[in-house]
Amino acid sequence: MHPNFFHWHSRAEIKPEVAKLQARWDAAVKCTEKPSNADICSLIKLVLFPGMEPEFGKRFTEGLVKAEPTFPPTNNAQLLRVMASAAVYHHLGTPSKVANAFALGLQAANFPRARVDPICQDVMARYAEYLATESERVRPKIYVATLAKAEKQAETAYGSLKKAIEANSAQDVGKASEAMGRGMLSAMKESHQQLGDVIGRMSEESQFLWWLIGRRSSTLEMNRELLTADAYALPAAAEAAERVMVLPPTGSIESILDEVLSQCEKKSGPNMGPADIVANLDGKWVQNVAPVVNAHELTPLVSLVASRPTPGKVDAPAIKSAGLTPKIKFTAVEAARQYFRERVFLRVLEDLR
Repeated sequence: MHPNFFHWHSRAEIKPEVAKLQARWDAAVKCTEKPSNADICSLIKLVLFPGMEPEFGKRFTEGLVKAEPTFPPTNNAQLLRVMASAAVYHHLGTPSKVANAFALGLQAANFPRARVDPICQDVMARYAEYLATESERVRPKIYVATLAKAEKQAETAYGSLKKAIEANSAQDVGKASEAMGRGMLSAMKESHQQLGDVIGRMSEESQFLWWLIGRRSSTLEMNRELLTADAYALPAAAEAAERVMVLPPTGSIESILDEVLSQCEKKSGPNMGPADIVANLDGKWVQNVAPVVNAHELTPLVSLVASRPTPGKVDAPAIKSAGLTPKIKFTAVEAARQYFRERVFLRVLEDLR
């Protein structure tokens, strides 16, 4: 249980009984042990937005009451948001595909920041910390000592077998042979695992390197110097998301994305509105954008692109439906970074499915 769990209830204008806090926390964890994709999205929405997910809220309430009978079954909208925060925070405590989805979903939905109203800030701080540490953990360092360790294990096992043969003990020879075989197999597994992890990391790095120095859009089939940053921002983000091989992505990828957009030599405006960023997109590219499933409110730019007529501009109702306001302004770099985060989140959901 988080040490501030008691204080999380202050937003719900509830002063809970301290004796019930652990039971409430455990109930939230138990009800969300194996969340579906839809459940993951619903829990994120409850954490970030008031008045969301009535259908999921009903099922969530039933599970909580079953696990902790004193939990109020009605008039509990804000309290459900507290419980959703507890469930999400618990998942972020252990690396997993589900934890990746929660962290990346919270990050994707947190745009612009003024549109979200998290029930507690501890979850927001936790997802940022999770992404920073987990993206480094899954990209292992290249341990040159791995092979030396395997050789040492083999030498030790060989020495034991040699002594057993010299002692002319059939029983000891059998044991030493088995130990040597098991030791060799263990060393090979460790070495191959390390090698596979390193190859995955190097392959991702290689893809981004060639993408950067190639100075060409692979999806629009044009040199970047012929494009404006406005027109290329979202396609560039999609190209970057496709090159991520290890999840969650490292934050340095967004810096590479910034550098890629700087290769666009045509001038673009300093700030754009939602209608501008979509209007500048290539029509054929828009047609190939996959529809949003279960994550409409969490992926505003992806939702906005999906709503664009072909050809045509998105109108104010479509912009508001995506969770944005027509008057909001952002740069091409900000739009690219946000679209990259949304596409990666949707990919994690697809992997879970």
